Amino acid sequence: MPVKYLMYVNIILKNNITIHYDIAKELKRKKQYTIARFLKTTIEQNYMKIKTVDLKFNIPALKKDMESKTSVVMAKAFKK
Repeated sequence: MPVKYLMYVNIILKNNITIHYDIAKELKRKKQYTIARFLKTTIEQNYMKIKTVDLKFNIPALKKDMESKTSVVMAKAFKK
């Protein structure tokens, strides 16, 4: 799933420290690929220290994009 649909990520460590990463704010300055690569390396490097990872999705944007892409596909499929 593209990073643009995430609002933030909370990484909760086993020592109860929470790392909050605001993706919506970072997308204004960085590209999706850069953010995804950072999150992947952070999680891989600290895998043994992580208790949970909480993701907050931008559901309205995701729903809007899915509906628009579905209508495009359906229009192509049933085009006469």
